[in-house]
Amino acid sequence: MDASSISGQVLLVGPDEMTWAVEAAIGADRWRCARSPTSSGVLSQLRANPEIDAIILAPDSAPGPYIELCRHVKFDARTTFVSVLFVLPPGYEKRRADIFAAGADDCIQFPAPPGEIVARLSNAYRLKHATDSLEDATAVITSLANAVEGRDAYTRGHVERVSSYSVEIGRRLAVAPGDISVLSIGGVVHDIGKVAVPDQILNKPGKLTPEEMALIRRHPIVGYDILQPLRTFRGVLPLVRWHHEHPNGTGYPDGVKGDDLPLLPRIIAVADVFDALSTARSYRPAFPPAKYRAMLRQSAASEDLDPQVVDALLEILDEQETALAGAPPAGLQIGTESALRS
Repeated sequence: MDASSISGQVLLVGPDEMTWAVEAAIGADRWRCARSPTSSGVLSQLRANPEIDAIILAPDSAPGPYIELCRHVKFDARTTFVSVLFVLPPGYEKRRADIFAAGADDCIQFPAPPGEIVARLSNAYRLKHATDSLEDATAVITSLANAVEGRDAYTRGHVERVSSYSVEIGRRLAVAPGDISVLSIGGVVHDIGKVAVPDQILNKPGKLTPEEMALIRRHPIVGYDILQPLRTFRGVLPLVRWHHEHPNGTGYPDGVKGDDLPLLPRIIAVADVFDALSTARSYRPAFPPAKYRAMLRQSAASEDLDPQVVDALLEILDEQETALAGAPPAGLQIGTESALRS
C-alpha cells in the first residue's frame, strides 16, 4: 500500500496559517481534515471521536503547550494509540528531544516537502491501524477467556480477580512496568485452556476421577497452544503454561522448578490459589481468612508456592485489614490450587 492510496481522519492543531499549509501538503481530497486553532480542548475532542487516526501539532512559535498536549494524549490510556505528528517551526530544532520524550510518533521540521509529510503521515496511519488490529485480537481472546470462566457459576469473576491480585503483588515486589501489564493480561487469560474441559467436569460437585483430573490438568497446555501463534500474547505464554508449576518441582504440566520457574508465573500461581481458597466452589465452601492464611503459609513453607510472593500477598492483606479497622478487605479476597482443583 503506497502513501497515495491511504486516507484517514486527521485533526490539525495550531494557528490557521500553519494548519492550512499542512492540509494543502497532505491533500484534503485524501485525508479528512478537521482543525483546532489552539491546543485547548483537543484531548476531550479525541476522547469523544475515536475515528480520528492522527493529530498533527503545528505551532507557529514556542511549542511548549503543544508538547504538553502531546504528553497528555500519549500517556492517557483512552488516546494513547492516536498517532501524534509534530510539525516543528524553524528555530526550535533543540526541542526535538523534548517532543519525542513526550511520546510523539514523529517530528517533521517545517517547511518540508509535501511528499515527506504525506509519507510520514501514512506511516503513522499504518502503525495505528496495525495497533488497532492487535487490540481487536486481544479483545477477542479476552472475551473468550471470560466466556470460558462464565461456564462455571462458582468461578465467575475469578480471572479478573486473579489479574487484579497479580498486579498488586507485582507492584509490591517492584516488578518492571512492562511486567505489570503482562500480569494484568496473564491473569485474565491464564485459564483459557479450560475451553477444552467439559461443563460436567468443571461443575462436578464431588471428587474428580483420575481421568477427569488428567483432563483438567491439560488446560495449561491447551491454553498455551491457543495463544502461542499470537504475537500479542507472547509475553504471557509462560504464565498460561506454568501457573500450576511449583518452585519445588511438584507442579504440572512440565515439572519446572527452582530458578527455571520465572517470577511472573509464581505470582499468578499465588493469586490463583488465594482466589480459590477465599471463594466458594462447587465442591466446597470458601475458607475463612484464618484458614486460608494458614494454608498459604504451609504452601510457602513446602515451596508449593513461592514464599516471597506469599509474604507480599499477606502484607497487602494485613495493610488492607488494618486500614479497614478489621473489616474484610473489599478489593483483595484470595484462594490456592495446590490443595484445590480450580
